[in-house]
This record gives sequence, structure tokens and C-alpha cells, in this order.
Amino acid sequence: MAAASGTLGVLDLVTTLLCVRLWVTKADFGAATLAIALFPIVDRLGGMGFGTALVREPEGEHTVFWLNLAAACAVLAALLGVRPVLAHAFDPPVVASLLAAYGVRLVIQACSVVPEARMRRALRFHELSLIRVCAGVAETITKLALAYGGEHIWCFAAGPIVSTAVATLAIQLRSPWRPRAVFDRAIARRALGFTAALSGGELLYYVYASADYLVIGATFGTAAVGVYRLAYELVLDVVRLISMITNEVAYPVFVQTPRDELAGTFLRFTRQNLMLLVPFLVFVAIAGGPLLTLLYGPMPDSAATAARILCVVGGLRALGFVIPPLLAALGRASRVLAYNAVAAVVLPTAFVIAARVGSDYTAIAWAWAIGYPIAFAVLLAFALFALPLSLGAYLRGLIR
Repeated sequence: MAAASGTLGVLDLVTTLLCVRLWVTKADFGAATLAIALFPIVDRLGGMGFGTALVREPEGEHTVFWLNLAAACAVLAALLGVRPVLAHAFDPPVVASLLAAYGVRLVIQACSVVPEARMRRALRFHELSLIRVCAGVAETITKLALAYGGEHIWCFAAGPIVSTAVATLAIQLRSPWRPRAVFDRAIARRALGFTAALSGGELLYYVYASADYLVIGATFGTAAVGVYRLAYELVLDVVRLISMITNEVAYPVFVQTPRDELAGTFLRFTRQNLMLLVPFLVFVAIAGGPLLTLLYGPMPDSAATAARILCVVGGLRALGFVIPPLLAALGRASRVLAYNAVAAVVLPTAFVIAARVGSDYTAIAWAWAIGYPIAFAVLLAFALFALPLSLGAYLRGLIR
């Protein structure tokens, strides 16, 4: 999983670098970012949590499949219906069309939810990793080809759609599965309850994790969004990418780990994340400015300042990302929802206040550094109480 995620990270970095340096202006990149920031929200509304529910409770595959397909089709229909309204709300209007096109991805992805959940529960991560890399290569080729052809904004929406289509086909080939006309209401209620809490929490996460782009775009312009995003991706996107490697493996392991061994397993996964990320964050804090210039060309000093501030946030995010899969495996997805609800209030509020008092987008980075520790404290309290594990034992476990 690490090798696959690293390959995908390099592909994404190279794609962004080539697009920004050769064809795409920072204004176009900022406009695409306004849509890209909302893509994860569209994913969660389309029922991505159903796959996680199947890993925990594999019975009812056919019921969950029909629920997921219905949710994906409903979101696609809604996006098409509100596209004229969104076109008036966003500048430029093409953002609305990008979102509507992205809804097609949800319907395609629904076709692989059951076989992928089977593979994850069986820990078939080698095969899943190869599939992800093949899909990532297809996305890279699509983005570069469209950017070269003049579609400087549409390339960022078409790439994920092609990637999902390739991954869905490959998963069906490696783990064939066909739906049947079966629907169990009791299973549907349990799956909906678990998915609503988990996807609701993830939806709130992407709301507050994307709110900074929207606030910067409204206050400082799309060019500022493009520069800030490059700093953000250098730090917090790398933290998320590496943490998702841990989480992808951790969740099915947590599900099948005896309760009395969970605390030790949780600490091992957390230490693994820190060992990978702390050296990287220290390096970026020291060399962020030259690194941004090397990757993306001449950059304002404020971009390096924002990257250094976000390194502090990245340390807490490295700890926090491991906790939601633990709570979900324990059947406490509602705690993840509560944590994200706190963050969805604290962080956007901090962004808005920072934008009003700050002179540029570095104020938003400071808002992250002030607001996120509050949300993290709530999340950590939920985890320590659920295990149970004392704060002292947790800190001693990390120091190891």
C-alpha cells in the first residue's frame, strides 16, 4: 500500500508540476481547485461509507449494493438539476459543470463497492495496490493529454472519472461479483445507520478541510487559491496521503483484532505514522521555501511561510488520522461524526475571522494552527475513553 500510494503521490506531483509549468495558469488552477475541493463532499453524499460498512459486517452485500447505487444516482441527478444555480454561485461558472460531470464517477464506483470490500476484508492489499497504480497512470495520461490539448480546467475533472472506470473494471476482473434482486430491510437499516454516521463525519471533514480554499477564493482571489494550494499540498496532502496508507490497512485489522489487544495495535499504527511523517515535516519546515521554488518555479515568500505554519498542524493530523478507523471498527462511528462536527464549526469560523483580520492567505494557515488543536483534543478523548487508555499511557506509547 505504501509503494502504491507513493507512486500515486509522485504521479500526482509530476502531473501538477507539468500542468502548472507548461500549460495551466495559476488562475485556471485556482478555478479547478474550487471544484476539486468539493469532489470529496460529492463522494460522501454518494455513499462511499457503504464499502466500510461491508468490511465490518459482510452480510447483506446485495442490499448494500442497491443502496449505494441508489445514492449515487440520486446525487448525480441532484447535481445536474442544480447546475444552473451553482453556475451563478461560482466564479467561474465552469465549476458547476465540473461538479455535475464528477457525479458520473459515483455511479461507476458503485459497481465495485462489494468486490472491493471483500478484497479489503481478506487483506488483499497487494492486488488492490496494483489496481490503484494502473488507475493512477490512466488518470495521469488523461490529465496531461487534456491539458496539452487546451482543456486546462476540465483535465482535473476527467482524470478522476477515467481512474475510477479503470479501477472498477480491474476490481471486477480480480474479484468477480454480480448483484441479485435481493433487499433486506433490517440489513438496510443497520447499514444506513453506520454509513450515515461515518459518511456524515467524513462529509463534515471535507467541508472544513475545503473551507479554506473557498474563503481564500472569496477574499483574496483565485490566484491566491492556486498559490496556497501548492503550499497546502506540499504539507497536509502528504500527511493525508501517508496516513491513508496506515488507515487502509488499519481498519480491517482493527475490525478483526481482539478487544484486549486493540490499544497496543492502535499505538503501533500511530507510531508508524509518526516515524514516517515527523522527519518529513521537519524537513519542510526548514527547506519549504527552496523546495516550493524548485517544484513550481518562482513563488512568493508567503507560500513558504504558510507551508511552515501548516507543518505544525501536520504533526497533529498525523496523530488524528489513525483514530477514526479505530472508532469505526469499535462501532462508534457516531463519535467520528461528533468530532468532525466540532471541527466543522471551529475551523471555518477561524478561517473567516482570519480572512477578515489578515492581509493575505497566510492568515488562513494561522487559523489552522489555532483551530485544529481544539478539534484534535475532542477526537483523542473519544479514542482514549473507548479503548480504554490513559493519556499517560498513550504518550508513553508514542515516545517508544
